[in-house]
Amino acid sequence: MSGHNQPFERIILLGGSSEIGLAIIEHTSAPHAAIALVGRSSARQTQAAQQLRNKGHAVAEISYTTTMTLSETHDVLLEAKNALGSPAAPVDAIIMAIGTMGEPDTPQATLTTNLVGPTLLILGSQQILTTQGSGTLIVLSSAAAVRPREEILNYAIAKQGIDTLVRTTTATLKSQGVRTLLVRPGFVSTSMTSHLPPPLLASTPSATGHQVAKALKSQKSVVWVPKTMRWAVLTLNILPRSLTPPALR
Repeated sequence: MSGHNQPFERIILLGGSSEIGLAIIEHTSAPHAAIALVGRSSARQTQAAQQLRNKGHAVAEISYTTTMTLSETHDVLLEAKNALGSPAAPVDAIIMAIGTMGEPDTPQATLTTNLVGPTLLILGSQQILTTQGSGTLIVLSSAAAVRPREEILNYAIAKQGIDTLVRTTTATLKSQGVRTLLVRPGFVSTSMTSHLPPPLLASTPSATGHQVAKALKSQKSVVWVPKTMRWAVLTLNILPRSLTPPALR
């Protein structure tokens, strides 16, 4: 499948207030795109919707929580697709950007938010795109999916799950006309990570969006942000954990 060179005109963002998801839209959308923001009803999502409208986009807000059942998730995705207008027209891109770092003492909540809910959304999104026989599915994974660390283990386990789901279904989706792009950023400076000191190779939402846009023009199915993160993770995985600094174990 060749790279995608045309801006997206019809977009569903799963995680409607995600700074990274919104940055991906900024770098990949057409000037007057139709966008559905799917996420918890919140002031942040409403603010994001208004900012997009101010840029000339047509925006709908769809309420969603990660505790929804498979059937409820399916209904939300159909609502989002219909909210783009012209229900018969195909969706150009679905961006999966729901996630939170969570807390070590709340594994159930962290896994529900980062694994269970997103898995159902990804499966539902795949169904929508394969049914229409076109479109791009962009899934925000993490470098932690390949190099988990004990202090964020629940988060890493969840990211490993969706990373595996996307990687193992990429070929099948491609045969049905659907492009997938797995995004593996390291530390990204957002409101979710604002309480943490930025480590080496830290990135920003805008830089992530830029790298996603570049990857879409190629035939890549995985993009690391920054690009050097791939080699850093490879090196760390070769070394015994006992020889790595405690913060990287």
